[in-house]
Amino acid sequence: MAKSTTQKWIINGVLAIVTLSFLGLSIAPLITGILTPNPQQTAKTEQTDTQAAETERLKIQIEGFQAVLKREPKNETALKGLIDLRLKLKDFKGAVEPLQVLADANPQEYQYRKILARVLLELKDRPGAIAEYRKILTTNPGELESLQTLVGFELEDQKPESAIGLLTKAIENADTANQVQPKSVDKPAILWILGNVYTDQKRFPEAIATFDKITAEDPKDFRPLVGRAQIKRIQGKEAEAKTLFTEAAKLAPVEFKDRVNELANLPTTAATPVPIATPTPSTPPTP
Repeated sequence: MAKSTTQKWIINGVLAIVTLSFLGLSIAPLITGILTPNPQQTAKTEQTDTQAAETERLKIQIEGFQAVLKREPKNETALKGLIDLRLKLKDFKGAVEPLQVLADANPQEYQYRKILARVLLELKDRPGAIAEYRKILTTNPGELESLQTLVGFELEDQKPESAIGLLTKAIENADTANQVQPKSVDKPAILWILGNVYTDQKRFPEAIATFDKITAEDPKDFRPLVGRAQIKRIQGKEAEAKTLFTEAAKLAPVEFKDRVNELANLPTTAATPVPIATPTPSTPPTP
């Protein structure tokens, strides 16, 4: 039960990010027609007309960008404009090629490749998305969304050692990366994910050792206490778990206190690792 639930929070968390990343791009203007004599019918008609007009306008703009790209295939302004418009039209397939060109032309801007990976996931092209996320990790070894996505896929495929290997490698490279570019890798966040994977696999000593490393990085970080509390709960030591949750709530920032208390009050049968306080990768801006 714990294993299945843990896999779900990793996979579902990533898929939620993918869904939300396009939600704002796909909402067309809606006409309610509240003040008209026949509100429902008029609203439906006006909405259809408005959407049709907007779609036609976007298609004309797309043709303009395509004309520019015929002359200048790597024109960034035209590429970004074309991608934006195709995403607004939910033409994910049509967005792939310009995204690939933009990402390849700007390897230092991993956000472009991240958008490409999300689009590929929308198209159910999991191998393609995985390949793009792996490319991101070659230049940005601590990129959290890429790590969490790949870890989620490995767990879904019943490959926990591969998931652990990905996270361990990122942790090993964290100090070097942070020396080159300070704070480029959030080492405690990666340790937190790894500790939860160990907990999911019932490898409690390794999980606790991993949580201890977070404490070594920051003694005031509340997440290790949450991790240990969940282990105690899984082991049936509810009194010890409650004590740890209480201590965690005291240390937690205001925005996480309610979540910690919520976890503390869950039924004991619901004890599973959860991604509390793992920094959520921000949705990158549309190119």
